[in-house]
Amino acid sequence: MKADSIHLFDFLGSGKTIFEIPVFQRNYEWGRDQCEQLFKDLTLAVQNDTDHFIGAIVYVTETGNKMSHIYRIIDGQQRLISLTLLLKALSEADEQDQAEIEEEYLTNKYLADNGHLKFKPVEHDYEAFSSVMNGITQFNKPSKVIDNYHLFQKLITNSDIDSSQLYEAMNHFNMVYIELSNNPNEENPQVIFESLNSTGVSLSPSDLVRNFLLMKLDSQQQAELYKKYWVKMERMFPTKTFAEFIRHYLVVKTHVSVKKNDVYGSYKNYFITERLRPEKALADLFKFAGYYDQILNHKSNDVTFSKILSHINVMDIKVVFPYLMLLLDLVDSGQIKQAELNELAHILESYLFRLKACKMPSNGLDKIVVALCGLSQDGGNLKTRLLRLLKNKFPDDDKLSESLMKEDLYHQRNHLAKLALVILEEHRTKETIDFDNAQVEHILPQRLNAEWRLQVANADKVKEQYGNTIGNLTLTMYNQEMSNNLYADKKDFYKNSNVSLTREIAKSYDHWNREAIIDRTEKMTKELTNIFPKPNIKEANEEELSGEYTIDQAIDVTGKKPVFITLNENEYSVKSWRQMLLTFLNDIWNKDSLNYERIKANPQLKRMLFGGNWHHPSRLENGTIVETNFSATVILAIIAKISEICDITDQVSYSIK
Repeated sequence: MKADSIHLFDFLGSGKTIFEIPVFQRNYEWGRDQCEQLFKDLTLAVQNDTDHFIGAIVYVTETGNKMSHIYRIIDGQQRLISLTLLLKALSEADEQDQAEIEEEYLTNKYLADNGHLKFKPVEHDYEAFSSVMNGITQFNKPSKVIDNYHLFQKLITNSDIDSSQLYEAMNHFNMVYIELSNNPNEENPQVIFESLNSTGVSLSPSDLVRNFLLMKLDSQQQAELYKKYWVKMERMFPTKTFAEFIRHYLVVKTHVSVKKNDVYGSYKNYFITERLRPEKALADLFKFAGYYDQILNHKSNDVTFSKILSHINVMDIKVVFPYLMLLLDLVDSGQIKQAELNELAHILESYLFRLKACKMPSNGLDKIVVALCGLSQDGGNLKTRLLRLLKNKFPDDDKLSESLMKEDLYHQRNHLAKLALVILEEHRTKETIDFDNAQVEHILPQRLNAEWRLQVANADKVKEQYGNTIGNLTLTMYNQEMSNNLYADKKDFYKNSNVSLTREIAKSYDHWNREAIIDRTEKMTKELTNIFPKPNIKEANEEELSGEYTIDQAIDVTGKKPVFITLNENEYSVKSWRQMLLTFLNDIWNKDSLNYERIKANPQLKRMLFGGNWHHPSRLENGTIVETNFSATVILAIIAKISEICDITDQVSYSIK
C-alpha cells in the first residue's frame, strides 16, 4: 500500500492511465448541492490562492495494454467524475485552455483503450459520460452526468471569475491517495474499503456484500459475475428489500437470528466460515433470490402455494420467509415433493391467521423460524418439527371462535377482515379474488341513521359490540352506492352481487339485527376453522421429545438431559442441567458485567441464587458462590427469567436428548 497527498492535476495527468469504476460500484449520484459546493470550493481557492483539501481517493492498480495503468477506483468515484465534468466544462469555456485540458487530463492520446478517454464510469453512466467527453450535446435519456455537466457550464458562465483562472485554481485541489494492489501479501483492498465506510452511512448492507464478493476479483471476472448474477438480483429487489433478503438467506444458512444492522458482518463471517468462493456464493445467493422473489410476489408455478403466499404477504409476516425459502430449495433439490411443501405451508398459514385473528403476539416467531431451519432435528421429519415448535402457541378452535365473535376484525392491521372474507369466497367459488379491488361492506353501517335505530333494537350497542366483527362484514364492489341504507334496501344489491358471500346474506336473512350477526359469525367461524384447521398435534412422549428449543418454549423436560446451550452464536456442550445453569451465568458475566449486576439486583433471583442458604453451592468463574440445587424445570425458568432481564431471549436456545 502507498499513501500520500497529491495535487489533482498530478494525479489526473498520469500518462497512459485509465481511471476505471468497477462494475459493482454505484451509479453516479451527485446532485446539484454537491456540485455547487465543489464549484464554491474552487472559487474560494481562486480568491485565497491556497490549497483546498478535497478528500481521499482509494484505488487498486492493474497493468493494462501497451504499458498502460488501470486505476480501479474503490472510493472517491463521485468526486472524480464531478471534477472531470468540471474540467470538460472549463475546456469548452476557453479555446486557449481546451487542448491542454483535454490532452493532459481527459484523454490518453497514445492509448486507444476506452476510446482514448482517461475515465471509465460504470455501464449505466458510460454512454452519457462518453457523449459529454466527445462534445455531443444532445442526449435524450435522463442522466445526472448530463445534468451536472450543464450545471457546471452554467456556473462557469455566471461566475465573476474568468474560466482560465478557475482552471488554474483547480491545481490548488489537494487530495490524499491510497494506492493498493491485488498482491495477497499486501493490504487487502476490502479491509481498507470497510474502514472507509465504517460509519455505515454511504453504503447499504447489500452494497457491502456485493463489494466484498467482487472486489477481490480482476476486472474481467467482476464484469462477468456482476452481469451473470448481481445485476439480475438488483432488478428483483429495491435496496431495502435486497438487504432483508440477505438477512433471511443467512437465517436459512446459519440457523441463527441476524440483526438488521449486522447483515454484512454476518454474511462475511458465513462466507469465511464456509470457505466459499465468490462465484459459488453468488450463484447460491441468486438461486435463493429467485425463491424470495417467488414468495414476495406470490408467483409460484403451483397455484395452491401461490395462494398461500399471497395470504401470508397480506398478513405481512415476512419473518417466516426463511422457512419458505428453505422449503422451496428442498423441492428444487428433490428432497420433498410440492404436495409436502403445500401441506407445511398451509399449517404455517393456519397458525399465522389464527394468531392474527386472536390478536396474539407474534414475538418469538423469529426464534421458531430459526429452529425450523435446522433440518437435522427430529430426524429430518419436517412436519413433526413444525408441529412441535408451533403446538404451544397454536390457538385452538374455542379461542378462534371467541375472538371472531368479539374482536374488531375490521380495524386489524393489514386488512385482516378483507383477507378473511376473500379467503372464504375463494373456498366457496374456487375463483381467485382480486384482493386490491375488493371492498369491505358493513351490513349494519358504521354511521347509523334514525331508520336503523328504529328497526334494530339497541342499534348503537349492537354496532359497538358487533359492528366490526366478521359476521357484519361482506365483500362488494358498490358499498358507496349502498352507503347506510336500510337492510331492506340493500337486499336487492346483495341478491344480484357477483360475490357468493354477499348473495347468501339476502337469501338467508329477512332482517338484520343482533341475532343475525351472531348467527352469521358462528357460521363463518366454522368455515374459517375448517379452512385454517389446527393440526392434530399429539403430545410428545419422552422418547419423542428431543432436539433444539428456544428458552421461552414451554416443554416438559422431565427425564431429559441437556446436550448444548446456545448463547447468541456460541454453542456450549453441557452434560447436566446444573452445568447448563453455571455455563449460562459465566457467559453473562464474561460478556456483560452490568447485566450480571442486574441479575443480582432482582429480588427473586437474588434469593434463589445468591441468598446464602446453600444446599448444593457452586463457584462461578468470577468467584461468586451460587445455589444450583434446582430441578430441570426450575433451571430453565431461571435462565428464561435472566434472558428476559438481559433482553437476550432471542439469543438463547438449548438442545436435549
